[in-house]
Amino acid sequence: MRRAYGSSLWHLLAHVAAFALAAWALLAIVDQPRATYAVIWLIGAVVLHDALLWPLYSAVDRSLPRRARNYVRVPVGLSALLFVVYSPQILGLSDATYRRVSGLSFDHPVERWLLATAALFAASGVVYLIRRGSKS
Repeated sequence: MRRAYGSSLWHLLAHVAAFALAAWALLAIVDQPRATYAVIWLIGAVVLHDALLWPLYSAVDRSLPRRARNYVRVPVGLSALLFVVYSPQILGLSDATYRRVSGLSFDHPVERWLLATAALFAASGVVYLIRRGSKS
């Protein structure tokens, strides 16, 4: 079991129980039709992350030089956090709501997010070059 799964049977059972508990909590808290979609979304997100995204970003991380990894991880993580928080605006899903509530328009959210991401990578690159230069 340890060779095939990577951990003990108790670890697997604990995770299955935790997912069952999370699904039960979703069903208990939210009304039935919405909870069903939430559980489907949760399972899809877990499968998408574990089957596709985790191997992808692990491979990219391993391909980087060891001393440069954190200088890529930090801007990627912060950019991803900005995307998750502001994804409705970035994807244009909340334009009408934002305009209705505030009376303002939110222009060019994708460009602003890309500029913030570029600034994060630029700052990280400058810090990397400064620290690399001081160690030489």
